[in-house]
Amino acid sequence: MNKTYPHSIEAERVILGQAMVDNSVIDQIAQYIPEEQVFYNTGHQEIWKCILTLHREGASVIDPITVKTQMPKNIDLESPGFYLTGLIDEVVTTANAEHYAKLVYEKWLLRKVIRKSKKIEKVMDLDGDGAYQALQRLNREIEDILNLRIREDFSLDTLLTETVKHMTVTDNIVPFGFKPLDDLTGGMTKGEITVVAGRPGHFKSTMTINIVSNLLNRGMKVLVFNREMSNVEMMKKLMIIESKYLSYHTMRMGNFSDIDKADLEQAKNTITTRYKNLIMYDDVFDIDRAMREIRKNRPDVVVDDYIGLIDVIGVEDNRLRIDNIMKQYKRAAKTYGLSALLVSQLNRACEDRSNKRPILRDLRDSGSIEQDAEMILFMYYDWRYNYQNSQVGEHGIEVVLGKNRYGKTGSQVLGVVGDRCKILNRPEDAMIEMKRLKKGISNGS
Repeated sequence: MNKTYPHSIEAERVILGQAMVDNSVIDQIAQYIPEEQVFYNTGHQEIWKCILTLHREGASVIDPITVKTQMPKNIDLESPGFYLTGLIDEVVTTANAEHYAKLVYEKWLLRKVIRKSKKIEKVMDLDGDGAYQALQRLNREIEDILNLRIREDFSLDTLLTETVKHMTVTDNIVPFGFKPLDDLTGGMTKGEITVVAGRPGHFKSTMTINIVSNLLNRGMKVLVFNREMSNVEMMKKLMIIESKYLSYHTMRMGNFSDIDKADLEQAKNTITTRYKNLIMYDDVFDIDRAMREIRKNRPDVVVDDYIGLIDVIGVEDNRLRIDNIMKQYKRAAKTYGLSALLVSQLNRACEDRSNKRPILRDLRDSGSIEQDAEMILFMYYDWRYNYQNSQVGEHGIEVVLGKNRYGKTGSQVLGVVGDRCKILNRPEDAMIEMKRLKKGISNGS
């Protein structure tokens, strides 16, 4: 026995008749008919194709006679001419054309969801990764259906109002929390992607952690995907940042003095109070689950450290994988009005140049990253190469603005204290921080 899926033959007949009675409503109806399969009846599918063909060709009259001339001979209708005439005879008014078109459209969406969900029966016979991948694919397909939207008509007045509001509302800007960098960049923007990139040892993850700390201290909701380090390791660094004297070396070795223990307790209390809006995962390995967590948690900012370790199920080619990741983050940022802060590695090309400052082509699989990111920040620690000859010194870190879609590029020198896991506004601030660290070690010894 064939399954009958949701449909409304009566509504289908109404909108086809209305389209032939008043050709001006065809565009109103068409916005709800992205494909002819929106019609449940196959004969109605053919009628709509004929109406739409005539409309696109600019036919002056679209009625039962002109539609019949377009019909294939094998159409699944008995007496097509009489059927078409019967459609227009049923029309009382065309004022409700959009209402009936929407009804037909919603029945189509239900059919699509039901048919996709039928795949669950096949998944029940699978084991292990096969079942997981099939469910992931099914989940994506159903979400795509549920995310279908009918575009509203374009309105210049509405657009102008929204644009002025966008220009005057500062909530759309998300500062990094470092004045020199915010002065240069303006900060991150909701709905967009910012990339922090660098070679190993250039403090890109440290920079990201400090930005997370700054965001949380301003009360923002932050979702972090830790892919290189564990949540525990990330929390250790946040506790060091919030402490007065603790060093990363002390934290790793576990050799705490009484002063260190008191400092650790203070840092713990600070995080308990100020970090209530922090959500972290270190066991999210693929992009599909990452997107689910974003949809569930709706953060102000999502941080992913780093995108080179994200799996895309069914995609092996690295360039296609990165392209998929960037596109999904782009869509999530726009859909949910969040800022995405993504961490990326650089290739080794910059290591072989005399001037080792990163440039855009140093990005791994740079095409998608360069295209989809609104802002790209390169971390460059000159001390790593030039030591005593470094122009910015041991406690200087250069942030190179490689791309800024809405403003100027350039660079700023911030301060860095690796053993305190801290980025600061100036190298001078980092030197003060270093003295505080040494004082703490001295007091604890």
